[in-house]
Amino acid sequence: MPSTGMQVLDCTASEHEYLHRDFHGALCYAIAYLDREYGPPVTRRYLGEVARRCYAPLIARLAREGLPALEAHWRSVFDREGGAYALAYEDGALVLRVSDCPAIAHLRARGQLYTERFCVTTEVVNETICRAAGYEASCACQPGRGQCVQRFWRAGEEDA
Repeated sequence: MPSTGMQVLDCTASEHEYLHRDFHGALCYAIAYLDREYGPPVTRRYLGEVARRCYAPLIARLAREGLPALEAHWRSVFDREGGAYALAYEDGALVLRVSDCPAIAHLRARGQLYTERFCVTTEVVNETICRAAGYEASCACQPGRGQCVQRFWRAGEEDA
């Protein structure tokens, strides 16, 4: 059989360096493109659809296990990406305080495109995940600063 020059690799993601940080750059380009070509409402719809599909397992865990599932998710993400954060429960809400966003830090360190609307991703993805599981979310941030306060609570309960 003639050689095609192709090599088949049989491996798992755990055998390689964690590269999710590099996804943030591609996401910035996508947001800038969608905003420019189709407008911010289309960007929001796109991000919501991506969240529903990509985070379906997290949505199911949040619906089944409650806020501890979301807490475990955030700890895993921030510990892996190296962000400075604090998680606490306050008046029935899970509160995530980010003092150094690893995504924004990575983009800046690499000199990659950064759009001021990057943090819209956090807002839309959180709202989509939470709404689908019977929860609500808010995100107070100043775009580009790499700092925010995210809150998560059961729908119908007062936001703390």
